[in-house]
Amino acid sequence: MRRDLQQGNARSLGARTPWSASGACERRFPRLRFAALLLIATATLPAQEIPEPQLDGAEPAVRQRLASLQADLRADPENGEAWGRYGMALEAHTFTGEAIAAYRQAHELSPRTFRWPYLLAALVDERSAADSLPLYRAALALDPDYAPARVRLAEALERSGQFDASNQEYAQAVRLDPDNAHAHAGLGRLALATGDADAAVRHLSRARELAAENRSFAVTLAQAYARAGDRERGQQVADAARSLGRINYRNDPVRSSVHDLALDARSYLRRANAHRVHGELGLAQRELRAGIGVDASRPELHFALAEVLAASGDPAGSLNAARRAYELHPELEGVAPFLARALFQTGDLSGALTMAEEALRLDAGNVSMMLLVALVSAERGDVVRTVEVLDRAYQERPQAPPTREGLIRLLTNVGEAMASSGLPETAAEQFEKALDLAEEAGSPEAAGLRRRLAQIRR
Repeated sequence: MRRDLQQGNARSLGARTPWSASGACERRFPRLRFAALLLIATATLPAQEIPEPQLDGAEPAVRQRLASLQADLRADPENGEAWGRYGMALEAHTFTGEAIAAYRQAHELSPRTFRWPYLLAALVDERSAADSLPLYRAALALDPDYAPARVRLAEALERSGQFDASNQEYAQAVRLDPDNAHAHAGLGRLALATGDADAAVRHLSRARELAAENRSFAVTLAQAYARAGDRERGQQVADAARSLGRINYRNDPVRSSVHDLALDARSYLRRANAHRVHGELGLAQRELRAGIGVDASRPELHFALAEVLAASGDPAGSLNAARRAYELHPELEGVAPFLARALFQTGDLSGALTMAEEALRLDAGNVSMMLLVALVSAERGDVVRTVEVLDRAYQERPQAPPTREGLIRLLTNVGEAMASSGLPETAAEQFEKALDLAEEAGSPEAAGLRRRLAQIRR
């Protein structure tokens, strides 16, 4: 279905030629006449201009790859596959206008190849949903069973206001692939728009099950629950959505094959993050190490590798990668707190304290770093500083459950230590803060803290 149809220059043979001869001569030398016609007609064909992007700042590997593909086109300008490969490389490195031109030429030269109109449609769609519709339909005429293309067509129809046609395409995509999260999400959005809250909840719940990392699905599901009258459930889903990143991963092998061609450091990082979200830590490591091989001066690559290695159970490797990231960019967001925690876990309390203090210099309200400083200070027997830092953390009123629970535990432990040391008033102050935070969060620990505070006050 997706085989290329290689077209040569045969279509040019009907072109008129300035060469003339007598009829007798034509009859005596028919093959010579045919060859001359072919040579002249081919020579007079206008050459398709090869789009060449501005490569200022591009990595050497990107320059080399594009130059190689341009050479292929100069050698065989009528090769649709070569134009398509060039378009994919251009798109992979975000040269969108040039990629569109290359895909158009690929589609013209290889009209029976599915991927060229499909990839062209997806890029045109970024500029005009309406203009992408005939291209999506041309692609689906070649491969009607490719569910991701159905979803993209449905989304373009939805953005164009053709809601009935969009609904039909989403439904067909679900029939082709019942586990397509974006198809269920589309059906849920359209159901919500028409007032069918129950159908909206059903489809959006399924979308969220299939793509739990997708924030937009969760937000729309929260709206559907509210519209269906279940505001409490909607609020729970909305609260959970706040911790999600803006990830919109979709299972589309044809489109993914484009992004996999990118050789710049940013693309290695993007692919690694996608693998990490799906628990593919080995693939994430591979992408990050390849990216570092392309440009070892990028601190974000080293930091991402540190996080992946930590999740993979390699604390030593993680610490080394985090140190390199910090050396390259000490103020890179998140790297100082990460390094502080890593050093603490290895038992390097001095290093952990120094890095935690640096993290607080960059972000004075980082409660997790305050807790780390308090822990190290307590380990060293510095009671005054421990109490002082815990008071600062309490004043910040942390809302993140893990951070708040960690603060409650530390306040409780310090309170018990004060009580054991014969300092009931100072102990009571710590328990009061812990109780206040527990009650504010509706924690079941509040009852026990209340009883213990009463005992200390006797």
